[in-house]
Amino acid sequence: MGLVAGVPTGAGAAPAASGTAASSGTARPAAEVVRYGQPSLYAENIDTMLDFYRDAFGFRVDFRYPGTGAAVFGTVSLGDSYFLTFATYEVIKDSTPLRHIGPAKRKQGEIVVIGADVDALYAKALKAGAKSLMAPRDQAWGERSAYVADPEGNLVQLSTHHGD
Repeated sequence: MGLVAGVPTGAGAAPAASGTAASSGTARPAAEVVRYGQPSLYAENIDTMLDFYRDAFGFRVDFRYPGTGAAVFGTVSLGDSYFLTFATYEVIKDSTPLRHIGPAKRKQGEIVVIGADVDALYAKALKAGAKSLMAPRDQAWGERSAYVADPEGNLVQLSTHHGD
């Protein structure tokens, strides 16, 4: 199995199924977009994470591996420049020398999703299964932001950028 633009290739690898959000839109497939990196989150259930980021924030599911059965790797994108990848803890342990990978209670990083309407994004995230950590509020620096936790407990900041 190889890695092309952050997407594993090889036997059993598959783009998202026909008729899904990944096949509806005009954005180029994830493997064709030049990228210099993207955040990757480790998770126990990749399919849950793919569904959550699609349903909560409108990400397109670009790729899942393997093509059938429980996914161990997946990629989502928002527009043509925001990509996230997901891998199971086990696949990381099996394919790297990193042995201390697993669920953690203390999160030290976050994913930021920028949108024009933080309140609507927050409501959509909660409906998709997010846990509320901070309801939308206006910040002193001119943005409106909120925090939720995704199904694996990762911190997701929802924010506006007004560019003042």
